[in-house]
Amino acid sequence: MKRRTLNKESLQRKRDSYHLIFSETLSELNKKVSVILVAPKYGGNIGAIARLMRNYGLSDLRFVSPPEIGDEAMARAMNGKEILLNARRYDNFADAIEGFRIVAATSSSITLDDRKFRRLPETPSKFWKRALKTEGNIALVFGREDDGLRNTEIELCNSFIHIPSNPEYPVLNLSHAVSVILYEMIRDLDRRLPVTADPVEEKNMSRLVDSVMELISMTDFPEYKIPNTKVMISRLMARAELTQSEYFKIMGIIRFLRFKLGNDGIDGESPEKLY
Repeated sequence: MKRRTLNKESLQRKRDSYHLIFSETLSELNKKVSVILVAPKYGGNIGAIARLMRNYGLSDLRFVSPPEIGDEAMARAMNGKEILLNARRYDNFADAIEGFRIVAATSSSITLDDRKFRRLPETPSKFWKRALKTEGNIALVFGREDDGLRNTEIELCNSFIHIPSNPEYPVLNLSHAVSVILYEMIRDLDRRLPVTADPVEEKNMSRLVDSVMELISMTDFPEYKIPNTKVMISRLMARAELTQSEYFKIMGIIRFLRFKLGNDGIDGESPEKLY
């Protein structure tokens, strides 16, 4: 069996393509998505959120009635300091959300009563699948660390996001909540990105199944079970979505086991070279 050798130039092209598409997609999201913090209290959270926004490619941070941005916020912001320095400040919530197509409130306090639709929950994943298909800009609104958003503020929002968590203690730290929601925003990006690992070739998939069955035949496995076992292994391999690299690794293990079971001298190779 000929081993695959890595082509450094091909691998570099894959990396470049991956990073380019990822960066372009984040740039599109940056034009569309803003983060609004309503009356945040702690500089540590404010700084951490600026850093998170930098991590996820966003830059439009807005405050409603914020505290002074002190040393702790700047220190926690790390490479997101510029986001803090350029953040927009508003005296009232209505001004901060003006011009957005989707305004999404976030809260740990929800209802399951559809008559009280103000706080009917939508998970971050479900929200993004809907929101990213919509034309227009999106505002993610986060409330105060101690008591969240007021009902009067939520009434001005047309979406409501809730992060599922332990009902006995559902309140997340403010910056942690922002991180979860922004992660969900980019989680499906891999569908648009180039494949980073080559999938196993169909002929090699068949060869792998045959090799497993050949290995089984070298044991005292009941012969009457072999047909169903082959079907099961074929389906298992199909679901596994193996890569070429994983295929070669598994084949090496099989060849090593065959050697140990007595079929020595496989293709003239020593056991050290089989795995």
